[in-house]
Amino acid sequence: MTSPIEPLTQRLLPWLAPALAQFDEARGRRQLGHAWLLSGAEELGKINLALVLGHRLLGVEKEPAPLDADTVLAALPQRHKPSDRHPDLHWLYPEEDKDTISVEQVRAVIEAFALTAHRGVAKVVVIEPAEALTVAAANALLKTLEEPTPDTYLLLVSHRPGRLPATIRSRCQHLHLDLPSPAALAGWLQVAPSAVAAAGDVVGPAPLTIARAIRADDYNIFKELHDNLTRLSEDRVDPLAVAQSWAKERTDVALAWLARRLHAELRLRLGGVSTEVTVPGATTLHNAWEGVPTRTLFDQHAKAEQLRNLLGSGLNVELALQALLNGFLVSRGRS
Repeated sequence: MTSPIEPLTQRLLPWLAPALAQFDEARGRRQLGHAWLLSGAEELGKINLALVLGHRLLGVEKEPAPLDADTVLAALPQRHKPSDRHPDLHWLYPEEDKDTISVEQVRAVIEAFALTAHRGVAKVVVIEPAEALTVAAANALLKTLEEPTPDTYLLLVSHRPGRLPATIRSRCQHLHLDLPSPAALAGWLQVAPSAVAAAGDVVGPAPLTIARAIRADDYNIFKELHDNLTRLSEDRVDPLAVAQSWAKERTDVALAWLARRLHAELRLRLGGVSTEVTVPGATTLHNAWEGVPTRTLFDQHAKAEQLRNLLGSGLNVELALQALLNGFLVSRGRS
């Protein structure tokens, strides 16, 4: 039976080809370090690159075929499920119901690195995401980075490399991955550029998020949510009407989308990088929130996440949504 992650190890998203070429060039010059930091936006496909690089290091030299949208969207949700994979490929990620990678997980890999490779070539560990390492786990990993055993390699996948300790980052070779252009993404998805633009306006620029939205036709839902919230924030619609609409169906989708937009706005205000508001047409909500205090946005984000976790508990969802949405108006001087 074919492993569900096999496509992620043998095929490559087209916009990742330059990073693979950079890695191969370093390898050809015999300048291949023991640790590589793969950084870039979420939903960019970094884990695909990590698995292709890992198999290269393990002696699988086959040139990867292009990875299409339907295949990658089917494979990614399966990647952490038990399956057959290369015995010398180790994979660290937060265990179920946890947000961090523990020191015990790192120590288990360190012990495995002390053993002979099963197939006699190399040993590789993929860490996803690297910023999920606890302080103790990062310290344990640091010793391996400082004193690597022969033919062992670490591939650190990171959405936010700035959260990694400087001591970790400084010991890694860095591959920063850029977003594909809208035209390239449209060609990959085999859709009109206008479809990519419409999806990007409401779900942000990440290629796999756009692909998922287009395949599920979700971007029309997100566009409606975006329009609802913009009109609400500009005092052009009553919160009760929006709450009733959001409570009818897919409330979890609406709350997840709201939390993501609030998170993006907070990152922008606090000096981080938020590419979402640079997408043409996506600045309307950003502008509508100009008069909303940052503290209120933090509170709204926490309330959205809390309400999302309480769905299905018997809570009156419509009333809870109205209370949440009222927060955007109270912050603008209305009661």
